[in-house]
Amino acid sequence: MAEPRTSFRRSPLFHRRPLEGEAGAVRIAERPFLGKFILRADAQAASDRLRAALGLGLPSEPLMSASQGDISFLWLGPDEWMLVTAQAEAKERASTARGVLVGVHHQLADVSDYYTIIEVAGPRARELLMKLTTLDVHPRVFRGGMVAGSMFGRANAFLWLPLAARDANAFNLFVRWSMADYLWCLIADAGREWGVPEETPIKGETLTIG
Repeated sequence: MAEPRTSFRRSPLFHRRPLEGEAGAVRIAERPFLGKFILRADAQAASDRLRAALGLGLPSEPLMSASQGDISFLWLGPDEWMLVTAQAEAKERASTARGVLVGVHHQLADVSDYYTIIEVAGPRARELLMKLTTLDVHPRVFRGGMVAGSMFGRANAFLWLPLAARDANAFNLFVRWSMADYLWCLIADAGREWGVPEETPIKGETLTIG
């Protein structure tokens, strides 16, 4: 009799381990399996309802986020946000959001398995990211709570700097699963001057910036 198969969930970077530069100058790690949902709606119609149900409304400023505990809304466009939440609470919170938005023209799509998150942290994190993108991440410009999309090397991603992060320079890069390994290795390559070890893409991609 055949042995029953055991199924388990793998993140796109399950084969990678966290990396750290010399003296903690930069740190790189995946944040897998967070719940992620794209919300399209009219902000005026949706925000108060969401605040009443989830304890958190939509961010009032473009390119900003709103957070409460382990739940956040990230601004992606004039009528588009991403709801980010803990894995264990993801289904319940998405169901709650759908329930309170009944009667409001909206769309809430689960993209948890479309994006993963690479955290780039440490005192040299901004300098590392500046090697990969034309996005201005100087602290005078890219402050806590901000969200912005750009190209990082040849990967399209968006960058978020959570306000409540344990490290004031702990950036979260949201990238498609199919580009995650390429971007991981590109970040590691950009961190070589701070002692980050070399990582080789599993599919042999050339690590090209631009």
